[in-house]
Amino acid sequence: MALIGFKNTHNQDVFINPAQVLYVTPFEEGVSIVAMAITSTGGKPHALYVRGSAELVQQKLSVALR
Repeated sequence: MALIGFKNTHNQDVFINPAQVLYVTPFEEGVSIVAMAITSTGGKPHALYVRGSAELVQQKLSVALR
């Protein structure tokens, strides 16, 4: 499974395994939240804030799953 590269809100490279993504939701203009299938503090899904609209992020992730 290939990791998909994104930029986070601090312009750092982050790589996401599409098979571990629970959902993608918009946060603000040009920023999306990617919730992962791993837990963080309090048992909530670990969230990554990445640059790009939710539609763009979902498209990049779905292409990798094909």
